[in-house]
Amino acid sequence: MRGSALNLSSLARLLPPDQLVHLISVSIFITGKEIFTWRSKGLTFRKESVREKKREKIMRFSIQKELFDLLPELTIGVVVAIGVDNTHPSGEIDALLSQTIEEMKKNFVTEKAQEHPRIKPWRNAFSKLGISGSKFPSSIESMARRILKGDPFPKINPLVDLYNSLSLKYLVPMGGHDLDTLDGNLHLRFAEGWEPFTPMGGGETVIVPKGELVYRDDREVLTRNWVWRQSEKDKTTENTKNIFIPIDVLGEVGRKRAEEIILELQDLIPRYLGGKIFSSILNRKDPVVEFDF
Repeated sequence: MRGSALNLSSLARLLPPDQLVHLISVSIFITGKEIFTWRSKGLTFRKESVREKKREKIMRFSIQKELFDLLPELTIGVVVAIGVDNTHPSGEIDALLSQTIEEMKKNFVTEKAQEHPRIKPWRNAFSKLGISGSKFPSSIESMARRILKGDPFPKINPLVDLYNSLSLKYLVPMGGHDLDTLDGNLHLRFAEGWEPFTPMGGGETVIVPKGELVYRDDREVLTRNWVWRQSEKDKTTENTKNIFIPIDVLGEVGRKRAEEIILELQDLIPRYLGGKIFSSILNRKDPVVEFDF
């Protein structure tokens, strides 16, 4: 139909009356953007504009089943925030992070971060995975150690500061992955030995050794040694609009902890940054989830 014209009145005059009786409706699509509907009764002509529906991207996050053979009680909470506005400072989130840090300084129950009953299990889990906990400490151990030493705690942007505050409050590793930077699907799995990794903040790109537990997409590693160091590729910036936040909960801490954190994120992210939330909990019985954005 492109480049041609159709005179519906002329067409009607050419059709025999018996055909017009049976002609209920004719819909003609022109260039995929306009609909013309011709109805036989009274030969009315109606024009509608049609908006092309924006295609949603479907993504899958999966956990390699062999991980549960080593850590059968592992729980991974998932929060996906879609359409957030991370471009403006938030005094409320800034105050929340500062308050969490002060409460942690006052109430931390051990002298060393790695001895805390919620952090020590990560050393044990890393040992089962062949990861040196002293050389590659979990992110929550690194953050706790920084605070206990009295070093300034970095404030990055509202979204990062928000999930960091909850990570510190519950002493559970959490991170954020900008969904719009990713290729294909998300995986928590053992590296196959070909995957590249570029550390956050810059640095040399390396090939991750086979067998190392990583978060990755279909092209490269996003976090090395499970919850140790994140990549430059998918870091959360002021321009991040869609984010995937995994909540890594060991069996010693329990599923209830993941549920509590999810509930807080479901409340705080829309309240301060807008957007909508999808959440799920993965474990040995349910190691895969799909979501769209």
